[in-house]
Amino acid sequence: MGLEWPLKMPEGLPEGPGARIETFHSRSGGGAPLDLQPLWRCAGPDGTPIAALDHPWGARHRPDWCARGLVIWPRGGQWRRLELRLERPGGWAPLGPEQARARLVLRWWADQVELWVDRQRIHSGDLFDTACRWELPASWWQGRALALELRLRSPLHDDGALIHSRIELEPRDPADPLGLLSPTVAALGELRHQAAAPPSPAPGRVHLLGHAHLDLAWLWPVADTWQAAERTFRSALALLERFPELHFGHSTPALYAWLEQQRPALFAAIQAAAAQGRWEPLNGPWVETDCVLVGTASLLRQFQEGQHYSRRAFPHWEPSVAWLPDSFGFSAGLPAVAAATGVRWFCTHKLAWNATNPFPHRLFRWRSRCGAEVLALVTAPIGTDGDPLAIEAHRLEWQAATGCADALWLPGVGDHGGGPTAEMLEQLELWRHHPATAPQHHGSLRSFLAELEPLAAQLPLWRDELYLELHRGCATSRPDQKRHNRTLERLLREAELAQALAGRPAPGLAGDGPALGPEAGVDWRPLLFQQFHDILPGTSIPEVFEQAEPQWRAARRRARRQRDQALGACPAAATHNPEPTEERWRVSQLLPLPPAPRTVRLPAGTWWLKGADGARPLASQAAPSGGQWIQLPGIAGIGSLDLRRRRGPAPGTAGPGPLALEQPVRLEQPAELGPDRWRLSNGLVTVLVGPEGVEQLLDRRGQPQLAAPLAWCRWADRGEFWDAWDIAAAYRQHPLPWSWPEPPTWIERGPLCGRFRQRGRCGASPVLLEGRLLAGQPWLELVISLDWRQRHELLRLEIALANPAVRWAADTPAGVIERPAEPRTERERARWEVAALAWLASVGAPAAGGGLAVLLDGPQGVDASASRLGVSLLRGPTWPDPGADNGRQRQRLALMPCPAGWRAAQVPNQARRLREPLWCHPVQPAELAWHWPPLAADLALVALRAVGDGSGQLLLAVQNEGPCRRRVDLPTGWRWLERLNGLDQALTPRSQGDSGGELRPWELGFWQVAPPEAPRA
Repeated sequence: MGLEWPLKMPEGLPEGPGARIETFHSRSGGGAPLDLQPLWRCAGPDGTPIAALDHPWGARHRPDWCARGLVIWPRGGQWRRLELRLERPGGWAPLGPEQARARLVLRWWADQVELWVDRQRIHSGDLFDTACRWELPASWWQGRALALELRLRSPLHDDGALIHSRIELEPRDPADPLGLLSPTVAALGELRHQAAAPPSPAPGRVHLLGHAHLDLAWLWPVADTWQAAERTFRSALALLERFPELHFGHSTPALYAWLEQQRPALFAAIQAAAAQGRWEPLNGPWVETDCVLVGTASLLRQFQEGQHYSRRAFPHWEPSVAWLPDSFGFSAGLPAVAAATGVRWFCTHKLAWNATNPFPHRLFRWRSRCGAEVLALVTAPIGTDGDPLAIEAHRLEWQAATGCADALWLPGVGDHGGGPTAEMLEQLELWRHHPATAPQHHGSLRSFLAELEPLAAQLPLWRDELYLELHRGCATSRPDQKRHNRTLERLLREAELAQALAGRPAPGLAGDGPALGPEAGVDWRPLLFQQFHDILPGTSIPEVFEQAEPQWRAARRRARRQRDQALGACPAAATHNPEPTEERWRVSQLLPLPPAPRTVRLPAGTWWLKGADGARPLASQAAPSGGQWIQLPGIAGIGSLDLRRRRGPAPGTAGPGPLALEQPVRLEQPAELGPDRWRLSNGLVTVLVGPEGVEQLLDRRGQPQLAAPLAWCRWADRGEFWDAWDIAAAYRQHPLPWSWPEPPTWIERGPLCGRFRQRGRCGASPVLLEGRLLAGQPWLELVISLDWRQRHELLRLEIALANPAVRWAADTPAGVIERPAEPRTERERARWEVAALAWLASVGAPAAGGGLAVLLDGPQGVDASASRLGVSLLRGPTWPDPGADNGRQRQRLALMPCPAGWRAAQVPNQARRLREPLWCHPVQPAELAWHWPPLAADLALVALRAVGDGSGQLLLAVQNEGPCRRRVDLPTGWRWLERLNGLDQALTPRSQGDSGGELRPWELGFWQVAPPEAPRA
């Protein structure tokens, strides 16, 4: 709340407590800036005006800031009003506006700022537009004092501060005959002295590119982003006309696509500036996406959509740059995905945010495990201005780190747009040719990168993920966004695959042109937009998620409808029509997995499998919550089963006998276990259940997997500076109680399903835990449901390992990470929480019992050591979303023994079975036009879709997730046509060398293939 009365500044300077403040006249001389910090007045605790620096709140609550001379006030959106009467120093009278400019220079930390001069608003800013360089009017030089008023509102999450306020002089004559720039020149010399650099700038120059980082959503909803983009782009175009040397670059094809549709005249002006070479599209992916929480298919599609659109909208610019300055870490497989779509350069600034270990490189080669590479640049900071000291500090750091003489600088207000301002460009022009600074040159990013490319062979090589040592809570915050994302990823992939295998032509990528209508093809763009790095991680205000909810739901409905229509519209097979009293169902597996029995819940009735030798009854078990458990035989690859259902009992048949039940579930209460303890087993996995819940897990050999019962734990987690982003590093020092007042009770006890339930309480949040073991299923499924009411708490599952781990592994976008169980370096120790998409596995010695895998319905935050595995389930941050994570939540995971290791146990495929249900629907007599055999071990289908030209040809993407060469086998009669650099028809094909599809270890491969009916291209 702001002050409710005006504060009047006295005519003279204050005495008493403010006697330490000197007058302007006694401090004038040379070009030294005049510090205004001691002159601001505000209301004191009793309401009387005092010097703002003397307000006791700052010294009491933020002594570190107070020691730096900051004006401080409390967080929480509170207003602070500052006033002073600004008079011209007497020593400045001989200068006048003909010889010098006087600028009021301000920098703040506040989420809303207004500067008023003589009761007129002159400037406004926020958390991102954090600085002002306002030129004082000629009347001030003539002796008229100005009444300055600053109105500042503190951020919700942090205390507010006026960081500095001063008057700086600039010469009208760039030669500076009066030496007004001498204090800054001296500071530049001292900066070089401290860096052990020569007193004069070394050979080289500063490469300038105007930039405006614009988050699609964060502390504002998406609708505000469109307005901010329009303002930013119009401002940039006007500055391009005013400053002929200026070049401007901006990312995000999704923004350009919106402009093309909604603001065609503005978009045409941008295209014209791009054709002239002064507006540079820094596109890469469709949005500046999160790069650790999305699946491989999504990450690939991000780049495909962005590259397609960029080639069409900006044909004069080769889309060879992946511009991701602000995403929260980058998976190790990103180089393979980026390189597959024509990207040569990857650029980010986020690695400079590392909280523990500074990232060792500024310019390097980044290589995936498969050998694919991109050149990587850690850019200059974004959201900067024209401060010569900041530029020189960056140049010296860049030169020391890389040995390169030329450095990049990106002036422009960022985060909420804005871009470069006239004040910034005037400041840059003032110092552009000054002998105390390195020469400055305006140009494109690509021209800067082109000068670096010859250095590629001598650059350091990075073979790992780019882990951000910060923002470790993003995999856990707002689990509803992760749930929407993983479901829509699956539905889109299934819709594309169903259309392809049904023989239906489908359009290409959305970026191909306007011919793609809303119902014409599978549209990934709604998903890709919501994968923006402040939406999917759950780090935006509530309005962003409220507005995203109908978008998620509409996209899911559309993808599900397209999939179902494609599967239901398959060419009819010449099969015998079922009896009218029967209902025909088709069960389809939409992944090329090896066959394995599946136990599923279907509507109640009598079920049997229709085959060439007749109908065979299926084992079944009534489900208490409705329906019937049925065990289905394994489906080999992508294919279907033909089922019959009758509501009443099945008629007697003379056909083959019932299908044998594989690995049935047995529930026992052996005396040796003691009272209230049960043993649940299906021959693949055994679970001991007692008063403490899951007390032991055994593999098929009877080897125990747990050193202690499963522990559901909660800790106080105040986060760090960024609440929704960060898990407190010391959270384990603040445990909180958890109670299970009731022992587990059994809900189902049949041969197909054994299920128990246990109720508990986590603080004020009621908890329901269910465990389920199905026939033929090699894992124990756990579902924890909560009405989450906690704030600033972390909920985790801790798994104590009976078999010490040597290392551990987890899946990430486009790859698998493997780490030693005991970290050996500071950098490994800093990775105490990582994001895993679908599984996490310990790797122990086989003789000692092997390892244990956790299958996730994630992504989730996980950690591992030699003695335990951990999964972060829920958090309770309050900024920027006060109710984040609160409400009804359901978390699902599974535990799976791996006696011979995660690869031998096919953990990735088992995780897919957990996450991706079979397609089960009543249908008319129809079947898929084509089937697809199971892929070899370690191979994963990334995409299979129609080319879109009506030829019936398909584009295939497969990744090898293992360390051995693997071969991709096509269905009988299919043909290899071409091997591509990526799933982009416009790319130059590369020779296959033979007719097969072999993949190197960890490689991501792309082919154009033809089914038997499709003609050769």
